[in-house]
Amino acid sequence: MPLPDRPDPGRTSVVAGTRLDLLDALAQLAPGLAESVALRDVLGLSYHEIAMLLEVPEGTVKSRIHEARRQLRRQLGDGRM
Repeated sequence: MPLPDRPDPGRTSVVAGTRLDLLDALAQLAPGLAESVALRDVLGLSYHEIAMLLEVPEGTVKSRIHEARRQLRRQLGDGRM
């Protein structure tokens, strides 16, 4: 069985740095915003599932996710989110 290729240190450090930047940006959000966007974008839950889990209206979930993404874009300087 061949050994896997060694990871490219340049690429690995960029990915790790991006993850750390995202974690820092998430930590700066209000807890309700960070929780909602993480449940949606990291865990892939639906708006309905998040609303049920957090016991808030679905519209509140959508609003929180919209605001969280807006703040993350501003913090990360990335217009793609």
